[in-house]
Amino acid sequence: MVQAMREGRRDLCRILRENSSQEDGDRDGHGDVFTKLLPNSIEPGSYEPPLLPKAYAPNSRIYTTLMKGYMMCGRVTDTVRMLEAMRRQEDSASHPDHVTYTTVVSAMVKAGSMDRARQVLAEMTRIGVPANRITYNILLKGYCEQLKIDKAKELLRDMADDSGIEPDVVSYNILIDGCILVDDSAGALSFFNEMRAKGIAPTKISYTTLMKAFALSGQPKLANKVFDEMLGDARVKADLISWNMLVEGYCRLGLFEEGKKIIQRMKESGFYPNVATYGSLANAIALARKPGEALLLWNEVKERCRAKNEGENCDSSSTPPPPPLKPDEGLLDTLADICVRAAFFRKALEIVACMEEYGIPPNKTKYTRIYVEMHSRMFTSKHASKARQDRRVERKRAAEAFKFGWVCLILIMGVSGG
Repeated sequence: MVQAMREGRRDLCRILRENSSQEDGDRDGHGDVFTKLLPNSIEPGSYEPPLLPKAYAPNSRIYTTLMKGYMMCGRVTDTVRMLEAMRRQEDSASHPDHVTYTTVVSAMVKAGSMDRARQVLAEMTRIGVPANRITYNILLKGYCEQLKIDKAKELLRDMADDSGIEPDVVSYNILIDGCILVDDSAGALSFFNEMRAKGIAPTKISYTTLMKAFALSGQPKLANKVFDEMLGDARVKADLISWNMLVEGYCRLGLFEEGKKIIQRMKESGFYPNVATYGSLANAIALARKPGEALLLWNEVKERCRAKNEGENCDSSSTPPPPPLKPDEGLLDTLADICVRAAFFRKALEIVACMEEYGIPPNKTKYTRIYVEMHSRMFTSKHASKARQDRRVERKRAAEAFKFGWVCLILIMGVSGG
């Protein structure tokens, strides 16, 4: 298309139709591109696509759009070649602008070539094409993704000193998230406070990202403090992601009761737990070794899964039920693991059946390993005390029960595997 525009051709509609037919646009179920753009031109009476009233030469925007396509496909070499071609155009309207150079910077960053990206930034300064805040934020994100926080800090200073561009809330959110990647919760807090000291209002992402820093570093109380600050900030509103981050902060340490209380607060605030919420709680149950709580959680998850069918018969005048839930592999696998270890085989089979329903393959290797572990601990010496002998009998019965349940599990898994 771009080449045809450079040649001054007016039959772009025909080119579009031919190319869309060759690419088999209907394979996604989205329909033919040509049909969507020019539906009237495919009627029997107008088979030949119309000519444009005049030729349109490609400009900087057209070239940059093509360049973005190369960038999204990871074709860095083609992106750079397009930049060189734009520089050589006689028409000044086709010369690269700040959007073009920012696209090249994005391609370099995406490919991990931060040195080359900085060279492009230096070239922008040399030829008088000013970089904007978006360009710098892309570079900041690139350094953070490569765990080069010192380089990101240096760029932040250059951004203000050399270009006179002050960082915005997006800049600081990137830096806070970068500190998380290097496990530096103190650095994340420092950037957050610096942002507020400059009069930049934190967004919901700012608060939640800082909560994540404290949650992942094992400081749930600090995460809770940040959450309380967010609740007191009239400019932002806590959402389910924020609540889940608070739940995760406590649950990843096995603080089940605290996590459970937060979920109750969340429900009272009008938010229903989702798969991430239940997954965090299930992990806390496993760490706290409270299999009984796993049964209660499974019952709640099971009811939410059924809500899809039962919601149709719900009385519209009553309190609306929670939305249906689609469990994922992590949640069901954790619950099944807890139930198998606690010898709750009937519940374990229910969970495996739920896995089958949602097309999730059960982890056969894990359950086999659990059986081997239990079997190796089942026997004791013949010369042991009577109390130990009695416990051995109890363990043997438990092992027999496990064996029966395990056969059922194997049968169900075998059906799914076949």
